[in-house]
Amino acid sequence: MSSWKPSAPLATLRLRAALLARVRAFFAARGVLEVETPIVAHATVTDVHLASLETRIAGRTAPFYLQTSPEYAMKRLLAAGSGDVYQVSKVFRDGESGRRHNPEFTMIEWYRLGFDHRALMDEVAALLHE
Repeated sequence: MSSWKPSAPLATLRLRAALLARVRAFFAARGVLEVETPIVAHATVTDVHLASLETRIAGRTAPFYLQTSPEYAMKRLLAAGSGDVYQVSKVFRDGESGRRHNPEFTMIEWYRLGFDHRALMDEVAALLHE
């Protein structure tokens, strides 16, 4: 019988909260807008290497999908003129479960206008250093 208690120790939850606060401060200092895009969508991803989790919504006949990444919705924001954006979101992938993989996990995704691959690599390094 499994325990009702959370599996994460309180110290780990505090560490995670502090880490997310630093990520948000990092992007805020650079003027990158935090956004939140839908987790549930009418369509799945086009990447053949990612398997989406399907769900149903009461009263609807068509299936819905839990997002594997916020990429598509964030790129729609970019196309609409949002400017630089980032998101910390829950994402879901079917078929990626194991000792080091969970079907649900947190992803940080961001887009920077005018950044080439070198500028983006520098920003990744700066974020990791933070």
